[in-house]
Amino acid sequence: MLRQFSSHLCSVLAPGILAAAVSAAAGPLSVGELNYNDPEGGDYDFIELVNTGTVAQALNGLNFTRGIGYTFAATDPLAPGERIVIARDRPKFLARYGSSFRLAAGTFSGGFSAEGERVTVADGSGQTVLDFTFGSSGSWPSRPNGLGSTLEPVDPSGDLNDPDNWRPSSEWLGSPGRAGAGPQRRVAINEVLAHTDPPFEDAIEFLNLTDETIRLDGWYLSNERAEPTKYKIPANTVLTPRGRLVLYEYQFDPAVPPAGQKAFRFNSAQGDEAVLMSVNSSGRPEYWMDVVSFGATANGVSLGRFPEGTGPLVPMIRQTFGTLVSMGMPAEFLTEFRTGRGGTNSGPLIGPVVVRRIQYFPAGDGDEFVELESIHPVTVPLFDPNFPTNTWRLRGGADFDLPPGISLDPGARLMIVGTDPGAFRTQHQIPASIPVLGPWTNSLANDGDRVVLYKPDPPQDETHPDAGFVPYILVEAVEFTAGAPWPVEAAGGGPALLRKDLKVFGNDPSNWTVDAVTPPVAPDLEIRIEEAAVRLHFDAASGRTYRLQSRPMDLTAAWSELGLIPTPPAGGSVVVDVPTSGGARLLRVLVE
Repeated sequence: MLRQFSSHLCSVLAPGILAAAVSAAAGPLSVGELNYNDPEGGDYDFIELVNTGTVAQALNGLNFTRGIGYTFAATDPLAPGERIVIARDRPKFLARYGSSFRLAAGTFSGGFSAEGERVTVADGSGQTVLDFTFGSSGSWPSRPNGLGSTLEPVDPSGDLNDPDNWRPSSEWLGSPGRAGAGPQRRVAINEVLAHTDPPFEDAIEFLNLTDETIRLDGWYLSNERAEPTKYKIPANTVLTPRGRLVLYEYQFDPAVPPAGQKAFRFNSAQGDEAVLMSVNSSGRPEYWMDVVSFGATANGVSLGRFPEGTGPLVPMIRQTFGTLVSMGMPAEFLTEFRTGRGGTNSGPLIGPVVVRRIQYFPAGDGDEFVELESIHPVTVPLFDPNFPTNTWRLRGGADFDLPPGISLDPGARLMIVGTDPGAFRTQHQIPASIPVLGPWTNSLANDGDRVVLYKPDPPQDETHPDAGFVPYILVEAVEFTAGAPWPVEAAGGGPALLRKDLKVFGNDPSNWTVDAVTPPVAPDLEIRIEEAAVRLHFDAASGRTYRLQSRPMDLTAAWSELGLIPTPPAGGSVVVDVPTSGGARLLRVLVE
């Protein structure tokens, strides 16, 4: 006798309400640049005004009523597109930036707050002509807050209260009197190896994104934005068009660094950053060419950009610095390792557990959830077997630390929910074979968010500066939005985001569709009795898993698992043979 069972997860469809904020654009008089927390002190504070209109703007009598104190005396109007800079300390400003642009008379009083503040400008009659509030944390650019960049609007005619309309200057210490050059990225930090055990060492690869030869003579590499000039790249270092260059730890972390330089190595436990700074013809810092931040990394696993040269840093399948040498090889291979000049990134490391489904904006009062699935051929413990209390964790919009003792067999799933897991299981009829964990803290934002999965690395040993610290390694990060190119049907209409191919990169919106969250349908089974087996044949649905279970004929024991039935990723015909040895028993196929 064979039974067919199914379980389902449903979602109640109810009207949703979408709220849109309306932001006001600046008038013709706007801000072109703001320096509020200079690394050399507040005397270098300045603000640049720009005329974004088509007619000249009178400046006489304009005065700052919040932020700083300054009133324009008799002066020429500001022509369309023209800029004027007001400085806090005129002599220091001129000594640093020169006088090749329009600089307002005198100086302003007070100074801009390092925490951010509201700034207003009024005309002689008291009418406000400019009003905005800038910040220094959260969504606001961090580099202008004491790290050597100024704050500049992406669009001076846009909303100056929107942090997304501001960026850090690419120019070191800013570009008063002229429009900022914007992001440079002619040379990208393309791959970073930050966790190695002796005798091997860290490495970093640069990629020329242009069709021109670029000389890196005198450029700077560092692991700290606050000190971007730690290591000076040697003379006669050239990047050919679309070419690559690798620098190794023995170069930027020598036992005795040259005068004026500072040795460093990357922090693989706490995470770190990599900074590439270009220089001008005088050898002074010029542009922040590329800056990347990254978290803890696993031993011997490099981080590479995906897509290459332009995407974020993600764990790579293998390191590609130009040789076949890898961690674990004998010490004599180190010399060969250092001969590598770079290579095409291998592509992202995927698994062993991936994000399969995300319900971030359910219809009505439905429940949010994240579903994980193992794509590994063997059981994956979601904890460190040597330190069982160190468990995997979910971060991003929702935070949850998995309890100890959870493992996933090949093809098995689990769900993490934002509500009571027992109530969720009952309401949505989740089968007992799928763990339901929760509740998480916080929630997934309806306009898009991040779902990030981490696993624990072994604690740092007693010889490490962070002895006892438990690094958490990125397994997967999915950053989705409520609009294109992500499936818009998931934004409040009821469906969840559903990953198309579990073995394809998870942060690619083209690899996601929507799941109508409809109940599974029990398959029509064809049953044939063979000589030594019962042959089952059925058509599997896409996105469903099928479990084979058995039970004694006398019903003296519970159903036992015979394992997942392999099915095609896109669904289709399935044949499975069940051996007849072991006596008479009941069989069933459980659809999830």
